[in-house]
Amino acid sequence: MSAATLELGAPLDNTMGSMLLGVIVSAVLYGISLLQCLFYFTRYDHDPLYLKTLVAVTVVLDSLHLAFVIHTVYHYLISNYYEHGVLQVMVWSVALEAVPTGVTGALVQTFYAYRVWRMSHHNVFLTGIILILILANSASGTAWVVLALEAGTYEKLLHISSLTISINALSTGVDVIIATTLCFTLHKTRPASLETETMVNRLILFTINTGLLTSLCAFASLISLIVSPKTLIYASFYFCIGRLYSNSLLASLNARGVIRGQINDIDTNFHTKSIHPRSPIPREVFARPDGSVNEMTVHIDRETEFYADEGYTKHRRPLSDNINPSTVLADAES
Repeated sequence: MSAATLELGAPLDNTMGSMLLGVIVSAVLYGISLLQCLFYFTRYDHDPLYLKTLVAVTVVLDSLHLAFVIHTVYHYLISNYYEHGVLQVMVWSVALEAVPTGVTGALVQTFYAYRVWRMSHHNVFLTGIILILILANSASGTAWVVLALEAGTYEKLLHISSLTISINALSTGVDVIIATTLCFTLHKTRPASLETETMVNRLILFTINTGLLTSLCAFASLISLIVSPKTLIYASFYFCIGRLYSNSLLASLNARGVIRGQINDIDTNFHTKSIHPRSPIPREVFARPDGSVNEMTVHIDRETEFYADEGYTKHRRPLSDNINPSTVLADAES
């Protein structure tokens, strides 16, 4: 797909080098998604089954995609180091890696479409446009995989570059519509718990939870395809799109408690109170973010058990705050 794969002795910086950088960044994002997945299953274990299944499927697809791109880079840069004939031929994994990326993107975008439907008060027209674009993108991606496997070489793959651009354009369009809609809706209906947050924290929450990062990455991949169609610079961005989709989904699910103001711990408040060990615990420690207080009552049941030496007879007597020692001794002797 580039001069480096078609001309002997050309540098590999803008082709296999771009692939390698994309794999490295993708692996870092994969580690972040695993950490977020662990946090999700330990914090939100009461979520409905369909959400847990969605998270599990996206993580499995991430793992499959990372395996494909690692195989691709290892095939070109290690197993067949700078062999001109091999650089011209597309390895099977470089075509199949688009499958898990496309499925992950479709699943996450559909999830966000459902969120748009709910937050827009069941706007059928807007949600329908998003779903139509998602289906068109999925169909184009499936056609691209089939044609890429049939092409066999990067030179022949240039003949379907228009389809490649269309896929990235559709993905970018869906992400922009979703991100814009959710940002606008969240800005209008942002919870009161975020009023005390800094502007930076608000921007981070809005950016991650609306998938704006995926929009920027898809747009960068689209620009790379248009400006430099005979290189693999776009692969540096395309390899990361799937990871950004899964991270966006997980960040959106994990941030629900923070956004709603229902989690009152070090993760959300970022401060603690120091309390003297012998001093009573103030009521403010148990305060919720909205200022209300959880009342906590501790009831202790105390009782003593006496065992006589002869016959191992067991006597039980509840203890009160005022205990008569003579009574206790009499019971023990009997």
